[in-house]
Amino acid sequence: MPTFLRQLIRPAAELPQADVCLVGLPLDHGTVLEGGRAGAVGAPAAIRRELRRYHKTYNLEHNVRLDALRIADAGDITAPGATYDHAAHHQRIRERVGELLRQYPRVVVLGGSHDGTFSTVRGLFDATGGQPVGGINLDAHADVKDRPDLGSGTPYGKLLRQGFLRGPRFTEIGLHSNLNTWEDVDFLHQQQATIVPLAHVQHEGMTLYMERALRRAAADGPTFVSFDTDVVAQAFAPAVSAPSSDGLTPRQATVAAFLAGKHAGVRLFEVVEFNPVLDRDFMTARLAATIITAYLTGVAAG
Repeated sequence: MPTFLRQLIRPAAELPQADVCLVGLPLDHGTVLEGGRAGAVGAPAAIRRELRRYHKTYNLEHNVRLDALRIADAGDITAPGATYDHAAHHQRIRERVGELLRQYPRVVVLGGSHDGTFSTVRGLFDATGGQPVGGINLDAHADVKDRPDLGSGTPYGKLLRQGFLRGPRFTEIGLHSNLNTWEDVDFLHQQQATIVPLAHVQHEGMTLYMERALRRAAADGPTFVSFDTDVVAQAFAPAVSAPSSDGLTPRQATVAAFLAGKHAGVRLFEVVEFNPVLDRDFMTARLAATIITAYLTGVAAG
């Protein structure tokens, strides 16, 4: 029986049917538009390296074996053309993620700046009948800015305003106390979205809020979970576009990912805003891979 996770991962061309499909999103232009630090284009390769290096096919905590999972890898969704075109890249992301979600029951995105979510979620929308979807964003920031450009701080605002995402089925978990504006929080309230500040998770635990959010998100259709690595405290995740000294612990992060994997309604799971250029001893890459492995463990347990 296979011992390491790397033994389960095969190119998508070899696994036209699988339980999960990985796809990379080498994208950081949206972060640069926000004045953030470039480098997230290297995230897919760094996460794949850590997935293959350490993780095994047995989870002791949950007594779950992953060795029956079929995991396809569809490679990266790169920008078309010789000259970078942000809009064209996003169109390709939407189309490709939609194709993969029509083929596979679950897709895991290895990212990549958070603006990519605007197009991965539209791919989910396209693949599941064109009805507004539900979702969860684990993040230090709300990312609902109302601007014409497509930066990493805008995806959920655009998805909500354009009708791809239903406010009552959307939850923001882990928002930091002094990293969000009153206007953005008020907009989320107007949309009937749910906000769970970081302090609430710290005081009462991740399980309570994640389970509630999953019930809301998947109440009447497919859903996604997006995990922005900057929601984790900088001590554990130094290589992110916008680090913060406060934040989730790795334990809280893996609990959220496991619960997302266990829920059948979660068709799209993504880890974003990891910037390997800024990593120290592969700390953040290893955390991103651990979060994805926790999600896969949830899939196997479900």
